[in-house]
Amino acid sequence: MQLRWMTVLLLAAVGGCAWLTGSQNYSVYFQPYSAELDPQAHATIHAAADFASSHKLQPIALNGFSAPPDPNQDIEGLSAQRAEAVKQALVAEGISPLRITTAANGIVDPKALPNLAVRRVDITVGQ
Repeated sequence: MQLRWMTVLLLAAVGGCAWLTGSQNYSVYFQPYSAELDPQAHATIHAAADFASSHKLQPIALNGFSAPPDPNQDIEGLSAQRAEAVKQALVAEGISPLRITTAANGIVDPKALPNLAVRRVDITVGQ
């Protein structure tokens, strides 16, 4: 009988650890040549912040992307600006900036992805 309870407790502990170490991915999309957050972006960031708040031990990685430049637009560093905008919004939601790392991936070839997909910041909470 005692062995059965120990097994149940061990399985519950392992299940609890899996819940604590869970990861979640989100994508925030931007208008062309912009690092401004729209209402949909804020909603996505809020969802990511909620998940991050319930997984306080998990790191948060932000990866920014941008499309190839238009000769009439100045987008130098746009992927970094986008990642920074998302980071500041997460911090405003109560997430510690010490948990957040950012990466600017620069220009992504849109031939491989839809145009919207290269105008984004990916948020990964957890491993």
